[in-house]
Amino acid sequence: MQTKKVVSVLLAGVTTLSMAMPVLAANGDPNLVVTPDTLYSTPIEANSSVTLGLMPANAYYQRTGFDSEDAAKSGLKVDSINAGKGKIIENYAYGAKETADGWAGTVTITGAAGQYGPASLHIVNTNNTSAGIDMTVYVESAEDVADATGVTVKVKDCHNDTGMKVDGEDLTVAKAKGNSGNPFSNSEGAAQTYPTAGDALYSLMKEGEISFTQYGGYVSEISDTDGNKLSGYSSEDYTEYYGWYYCVIDGEGSKANIVEGSDIVSASVLPVDDNDTVVWAFGTEDEANNYFDEVLSAK
Repeated sequence: MQTKKVVSVLLAGVTTLSMAMPVLAANGDPNLVVTPDTLYSTPIEANSSVTLGLMPANAYYQRTGFDSEDAAKSGLKVDSINAGKGKIIENYAYGAKETADGWAGTVTITGAAGQYGPASLHIVNTNNTSAGIDMTVYVESAEDVADATGVTVKVKDCHNDTGMKVDGEDLTVAKAKGNSGNPFSNSEGAAQTYPTAGDALYSLMKEGEISFTQYGGYVSEISDTDGNKLSGYSSEDYTEYYGWYYCVIDGEGSKANIVEGSDIVSASVLPVDDNDTVVWAFGTEDEANNYFDEVLSAK
């Protein structure tokens, strides 16, 4: 599903509006946000590590920072792994760095040998553990990963009655690297070295059935050959979001299952395997989940 994009966009907007307002450091502030140089979805090169920067923020998501280097060094903790256990080594190095917004804590994460794919981590402020954030890291593969074959891709409008409904079967899904026509190729926030659920959408695009745009690894718009074009938007009171959500249904075994992590990380970092079904639905999260359940029950 694509819920992380909504959070990212809202936070970016709030931060921009509040840049000119002075703020004071407060170790226990109610929110935890990234430093400007840290992505919500960050690649780890094969056999390597990545360092994330995080800092406290006030109720308006203005960065306030820790009040000292020592506070920053002890201010973060990886509380849990939401998905992708085994993709990373669960031995984290904590540190600090000074930024234009104050002191930030750092967490260095190392990919596990021989692994590829995403891990979602819940990181908290040790001074206020209700101030937490979900961060995604994805491990790039050290070796060539075979194309996924026999993949089914479904796209459906579940909200606007446009009639958009496109199905593709027995598709081959290749990694983004070296595939210049793929919108995810060389894109920030998108895995390059293994086939993903996002790349599966490109496989349907190559069939001439759809086109799509993406930003930072998240699908923002899908169009069909009938001229329908659906992009994410919020209700006037910002209480509901309508956008593209996805899930992956495992094609292995006698019982179909939703693949771990497809409701947490972006499609552009989640690996897709032979015989998987990748389902894209436009609407609210509830409308999308209802369609996912419908497809799952039919397997």
